[in-house]
Amino acid sequence: MFELLETRQDLQNFVEKISDCEWLALDTEFLREKTYYSKLCLIQIEADGHRACVDPLSIDDLTPLYDLFKNPNIIKVLHAAHQDLEIFHQLMGQVPAPIFDSQIAAAVLGLGDQMGYARLIEQMLNVTLPKTQTRTDWSRRPLKSAQLDYAIDDVRYLAQIYPMMREQLESKERLQWLDKDFERIENAETYAINARERWKKIRGNQVLKRPQLAVLRELAEWRENLAEKTNRPRKWILSDDILLDLSRQQPSNKKELFEIRGLSPERVEKNHSLWLELIQAGKDCNESDMPEMPRSKKPTPTQNTLIDMLMLVLQIQAKKHGITPAVIASRKQVANMIQSGDSTLSDDWRGAMVNEPFADVIAGKKILRVNDRKVELDTPL
Repeated sequence: MFELLETRQDLQNFVEKISDCEWLALDTEFLREKTYYSKLCLIQIEADGHRACVDPLSIDDLTPLYDLFKNPNIIKVLHAAHQDLEIFHQLMGQVPAPIFDSQIAAAVLGLGDQMGYARLIEQMLNVTLPKTQTRTDWSRRPLKSAQLDYAIDDVRYLAQIYPMMREQLESKERLQWLDKDFERIENAETYAINARERWKKIRGNQVLKRPQLAVLRELAEWRENLAEKTNRPRKWILSDDILLDLSRQQPSNKKELFEIRGLSPERVEKNHSLWLELIQAGKDCNESDMPEMPRSKKPTPTQNTLIDMLMLVLQIQAKKHGITPAVIASRKQVANMIQSGDSTLSDDWRGAMVNEPFADVIAGKKILRVNDRKVELDTPL
């Protein structure tokens, strides 16, 4: 059973019932196809045996709920929390905290990397969740009972697995391993908009030269600011492909803009002066200020051999702790570490697992030895 909360008074009453909880399970349903910001359509909560779907499209003041989310004494339990927290950061002006993310916890417990919610529930509870509402338009009202049942399942079972996961983490002495991961997703800077740096996320930018990237930076910043201001998707303003073409060809007049594929005459007429100014601003950029894509060099044969050895060390450590190797680090991350001249992977639990054996292998204090057809770390004779 659960409540559907559609008035502020209903919400206030529900919050009062769970205000003394130690933790709550939380999820959201939202749409983003037609907006820059995600449109929050439903909030699902379970705490102390009370369950509810909150309708933010019917309740214009969610302050009681936000106050609950800001309470530092209540742990907010989510799965793959980033998008949910991004929404609340935008609406509340801060990130709900403290957080427990069951997807990150699943990786630390050795259940799998980037584990989906349905798969995690099936693995831990042997419950198969329906997929009938995956394409639901959550903004349409009224919501059907099947839609609400589907939505509430996201906290119904999350509330069941949280105590189980926490107990397993404590028994394995891994609960503290999660601290830095959770600190990162609780940090408001994680969700801050940096329009000036948006060019880095445009697919295909690696083919551009530095002067072209300078133009792309100006255009991408303008698009990001306009998308945010008008709450429209970036691609509705200008697609990535058009931004790349403008940056590559750098038209200098309206006639040349008309020749850019995908630009309608109406849009050129409306925006040509602004676009030409942005392109010129990029062209006028000093060489020292031009952006540059990080271009990693290929490891030398000697470095590749060392990387191969460290990947074996990583696999040994992962197996020792019952964790998927990919959760600790990728080959690219190990390669970057070696090429930078470092022997420390990271300062979190991943590093705690491999930093010391990595350093020992690099210094020759440990070697890889085959014993009974198994590769093991050993001390040289």
